[in-house]
Amino acid sequence: MSRSDTLRRAVSLTLAVLCLMVVPQVAFARFTATKAPAVQVGVAKLVTPTAVTGSYSCRTGFFTEGLDVNVTGFSDNGQPSGVSYTSTLYRGTTQRATRTSTSEAVSLSTGLQLIDSGNTSYRVTIVTRLGGWTAPEYSRTISCGFNLPSSGSL
Repeated sequence: MSRSDTLRRAVSLTLAVLCLMVVPQVAFARFTATKAPAVQVGVAKLVTPTAVTGSYSCRTGFFTEGLDVNVTGFSDNGQPSGVSYTSTLYRGTTQRATRTSTSEAVSLSTGLQLIDSGNTSYRVTIVTRLGGWTAPEYSRTISCGFNLPSSGSL
């Protein structure tokens, strides 16, 4: 190997080592200006409706009975936007009416059905939904019968 080959290799090796040491220093950068983020992320929490307001009315006809429920609103403690409310009315354990709405106000009715002996229990439930998430349900039991009030407040 000639002297010029050795010199050329030594210079090439020196240049390669210098590149490895200098290039990272050239690529080094840091941010000095501060700016508020453009997007902020929060946590949404679904809660059970509370302080439900509205009224109910027990109806009786000739060997028939039914229940009408009008929910006018409730305290929802700042639900996130986009929630919907599924309200359901049961007679005993049988679902008689259901409605899903983005509004808190809803009217449900069982319609008139054959009367049974004694008092009849109805149950109103409201479930808050957001996408596939649900909050625990609100539930209120209402009893209708000859010896009970035919209307009242929720």
